[in-house]
Amino acid sequence: MKKTLLFTLALALAFGASAQSKWKYHLGFGGELKDGNVNTVTVRNDGSIERNDSTLAFDAGYGIVYGEKAKVAYDKSLDAHVKFDLWQYDRWSPFVSASYLNNRFKGFHYRLSFLAGVKYRIFWNADCDYSISAAYVQDYTEYGDPTVSLEKMVSRLSLRFKMRHKLTSGVTLKHTTFWQPSVMAPMTSIGDDYVISSVTSLSTKLSEHISFDVNFNYEYHSLVPDGVKKQDIITSASLRIDF
Repeated sequence: MKKTLLFTLALALAFGASAQSKWKYHLGFGGELKDGNVNTVTVRNDGSIERNDSTLAFDAGYGIVYGEKAKVAYDKSLDAHVKFDLWQYDRWSPFVSASYLNNRFKGFHYRLSFLAGVKYRIFWNADCDYSISAAYVQDYTEYGDPTVSLEKMVSRLSLRFKMRHKLTSGVTLKHTTFWQPSVMAPMTSIGDDYVISSVTSLSTKLSEHISFDVNFNYEYHSLVPDGVKKQDIITSASLRIDF
């Protein structure tokens, strides 16, 4: 965990050191209130780097969550992602992405996801951007219990709605919802397999480089190992530093 964190931070700093006007990077520090597989308050640190370009856009980031009581961890996770968009400001935009999540409190050691699809922008102007997308997803999950009968490798269809709307000069509302049904479900005997997730965030700019973010995350997995809850709800608040 510590080696992964040091590597991620070193990578972010390396990108930041060579950053040009099209590059932006962010650091966030805050806490989370959780209901689901973990019911408590934890601290969170996240960071990201992105390049806004009309031809090829790049976005990568990480998030670290940790909670401890009496020297015993009651929550610990690491997530990371990387994404490439081609012609992101056009009506149609193809993209590829990959993500990683490590969280044994959700019943698995780690989950890898690879995604490729296309985005369609419904409407946009200087203050808002609404889009939908369709993609193919390949998920691989390494479960903590070797006796779990669920499939480790699952192919999914991903349908997404995304919006960004500037409410005032310093306040922006963002929302993203995913529905990801398994395309393997009709061929297996384990029943319907789908994932629903959404993130709603309200960002308030406090100064040129500092913002206060409030996020509401919802995640539902229809198939989970025994003893693991299907639903997780997270409310978080953090200060974000923009460079």
